[in-house]
Amino acid sequence: MDGDPAVEPELDTFSLILPLPYRIGVIFVLGVWAWGVNLHYLSLLKIDVPALIKYSSRSSTIHPHHQRTYRLAATASLPLIGSLLLYWIITHGQRSLVIAWDILPQSYLLLLALLFLLPLQRLSPTGRYRFLSTLKRVSVGGIAEAGDGKFGDILMADVLTSYAKVLGDWFVAGCMFFTPGVSSTNKPDRSCGGAYMVPLIISIPSMIRLRQCLIEFTRVRKAPTPSSGWGGQHLANALKYSSAFPVVILSALQRGYDPNKIGMSETGLFRLWYAKLWS
Repeated sequence: MDGDPAVEPELDTFSLILPLPYRIGVIFVLGVWAWGVNLHYLSLLKIDVPALIKYSSRSSTIHPHHQRTYRLAATASLPLIGSLLLYWIITHGQRSLVIAWDILPQSYLLLLALLFLLPLQRLSPTGRYRFLSTLKRVSVGGIAEAGDGKFGDILMADVLTSYAKVLGDWFVAGCMFFTPGVSSTNKPDRSCGGAYMVPLIISIPSMIRLRQCLIEFTRVRKAPTPSSGWGGQHLANALKYSSAFPVVILSALQRGYDPNKIGMSETGLFRLWYAKLWS
């Protein structure tokens, strides 16, 4: 997308009903529900996920972890449903009103962020503190030792990798909201903030996992065990996550394509991007 309103098509029906900020909220809320379902299913199989990630199991017999996750998901879902209903009532699917009322979905995204970040007493404050501490550690590519919750750090980094595109879209929605004369419920302008800002944000989760893999390789080399081998699996994982960077870079080049600067035809650039995508 080049962001030129003269060449951008009108908002499609789906975007009128569920604009970008609401899509971001829905994906995050569905992720919480899916985590609860996973915990519930694994508990039925007698697999103790909290023990695997070294999470405190206090009061888990009274309030199982999946029930508390369901409670958090329901708490995030109710204001989302209310905000959507109000949004639909106000806008009636009219483009001008959809663009004018971007404050509603943005308010929900702010509420969703506060819900995750603030350790409210009624919504598992211990889990929220653990979430924030783990996020802080992995955000710089850190990873705990095996006995201190390494699996949880890897799991968190993998979740960030899965949500890389959503995090990029969240930045786009926020950038458009704070740009004068632009609405975050209009067609997404992924060049907002600069041609390389969104690709950089999308690549950060892969950078985190890459550094974790290299840290694990270094640990294995310093203190090898019969079960760890020489650490080749960690190098293979590092190679896997590093393969995301060429795709991100080529996608950024396609967005602001200028053959005079790049020195490659548009067809050649697309073929190179397609080859890296499936390599």
